[in-house]
Amino acid sequence: TAFKLLDVGASRTGTQSITEALNMLKLKPLHSGEHTNVRVPLCEYLFRNGSLDDALGVLEGFDAAMDDPFYLMYEEIMAAFPDAKFLLTISDAESWFDNHVEVEYILHTEEDQTLLNKMTRLLPPECSGNRYWGCNFANSSRKDRDICLQNYLRHNQRVQEIIPPERLLVYNWSDGWAPLTHFLGVATPDEDFPYADGLKEK
Repeated sequence: TAFKLLDVGASRTGTQSITEALNMLKLKPLHSGEHTNVRVPLCEYLFRNGSLDDALGVLEGFDAAMDDPFYLMYEEIMAAFPDAKFLLTISDAESWFDNHVEVEYILHTEEDQTLLNKMTRLLPPECSGNRYWGCNFANSSRKDRDICLQNYLRHNQRVQEIIPPERLLVYNWSDGWAPLTHFLGVATPDEDFPYADGLKEK
């Protein structure tokens, strides 16, 4: 399967909805929140001088990928897959931060402690919870929040500076099918664009 699309938007910007949409478009998306084991080689490469081949190897059998920390890999994926396209899912910065705070609370409830452990064990500490951007969603001062928001916005800006515009779609999942299917060159489904958020649908 030739790799076709990387979502370079941060987690909690609609990546679960995008995953559902790509499934409906007959792609094979890899969401790292659903396949948490793939985060290990990615984080080892990004933060522990690990193998790039091992990191890219997790994409085998998939033609799209999204969520933490895939969106930090856009330069490597741009080089490895010259025909791949990129999707920047965006959200209002303050709303994005507050969404993470809410999810942090959900993950720390007793019911979901197993999920929290599953998502974070074996990972370098800086490779979860957007810590590489200085984020602390569980206990954040105004200064920490500002640093986190600045780095979130800086990421979105840099993506648009590095990726050629013909290979990048800046997208909000609320925009619906038309921009996405046009960008991918596929037919628009008759069904409504999906909304999915597994952490908030419990």
